[in-house]
Amino acid sequence: MCGTYVGENAQEGVLCDECLKALPRTEQALLRENSTEFPFSDILHFERGAAFLFYDKESPLQRLIHKMKYSDEPRIGYHLGKQAAMEFQYTDFFDGIDIIVPIPLHRNRLRSRGYNQSEYIARGISAITGIPVDTTHVERIKDTPQQALQSQEGRKTNVAGAFEVNHPEQMYRKHILLVDDLITTGETAKACLQAMKCFRGARFSVFALCKAR
Repeated sequence: MCGTYVGENAQEGVLCDECLKALPRTEQALLRENSTEFPFSDILHFERGAAFLFYDKESPLQRLIHKMKYSDEPRIGYHLGKQAAMEFQYTDFFDGIDIIVPIPLHRNRLRSRGYNQSEYIARGISAITGIPVDTTHVERIKDTPQQALQSQEGRKTNVAGAFEVNHPEQMYRKHILLVDDLITTGETAKACLQAMKCFRGARFSVFALCKAR
């Protein structure tokens, strides 16, 4: 994050102690009706939402997230997912969650990148909480352009109908935690939740590693 060699004593070789302390935490696990929850207020059976970190352009955190997504460093997502879960476990945020669903990538982008960073974040959370991760019931069927390149209005139309679910009966009455790497307007996560509304009796919560300010 700071570019300094951390040596072999740093936790998993990702962040030095100073950078770990300096992470811009949101404290949203303790706050209802926060800025991460706001985009999903009209989603039926939405329970709660929170982001771990605030994201600012041209910040050290932006460089770290860019490395995670584009420089073959998925371990960053796993490590930060674990760190978030360790800090959130002192709240009730994960109480009652049955299953964790990372927002899927389209198969073309997954093939080119080699991994889904949101899945690594989800597996980091799972390593601490013991909540299982599911990557089989939600699929991204539209290879959409990057949301970051879209206007605010374009973000909504860009992801409309981008997701599809299968075997919805297996998610009957589950409390599902949807995991994303970065929420800006929330349109990607919202489109995914809209696709999952056919999971009868299911409840939904959202976790984002980062929330754009």
